[in-house]
Amino acid sequence: MTEEKPKIGRPPVLSCAERTCQILRAAEQVFVCHGYSGTTMDRIACAAGMSKRTLYQHFPDKLAVLQGILRAYDAGPLMESLTDPDPPGSAREILHRSLVEILRFLLCPAQVALTRLAVSEATAAPEVARLFYDNAMGGLSAAFTRRIAGLAAQGRIRCSDADWLGSSLVGCALNRQLLRRLTHPEAGPPDVAELERRVSALLDLVGPSLGFAD
Repeated sequence: MTEEKPKIGRPPVLSCAERTCQILRAAEQVFVCHGYSGTTMDRIACAAGMSKRTLYQHFPDKLAVLQGILRAYDAGPLMESLTDPDPPGSAREILHRSLVEILRFLLCPAQVALTRLAVSEATAAPEVARLFYDNAMGGLSAAFTRRIAGLAAQGRIRCSDADWLGSSLVGCALNRQLLRRLTHPEAGPPDVAELERRVSALLDLVGPSLGFAD
């Protein structure tokens, strides 16, 4: 009796969405390893295990690929939380929860790697830095500013400049944590308990000025 050999057939056909995810996962590693300037469509196609022709059927150039990566790491769930018109809790609890959520998003390893890429390419490829900032910070900053303005309008905090307060709170809470991760690639995900402790200390410091009313 002869041993039956396993049949070798074509690899499974991926849907357009699955193929796009395959490209973005591979391209992210190429961008992080080689930078924007050193990344080529050839390298992306090779890393994704496909021909350049197939790659070009999904993306016209490497900037479009990078845009796809940034969208894949968008802050959708966080934006939903920040734009909730009636968040639960006191004003302090709302600000505390919002700040911790923002920090967790910005300090996750994927976002830190993309931040490092944007900073390193800011001079040679300013469009990359602008794209990253608009995607990672623009919407978050605007949503957090609106949240602060809403609390002020309800008389729950004292604030005459929501944009300044929002950027100051995020900047103070984020500064050292982000710098450490940018300069120490081996650093893992942020310690949520430590983030909560730092945010609590920050709100203790500014609380008297904000005059929490609840």
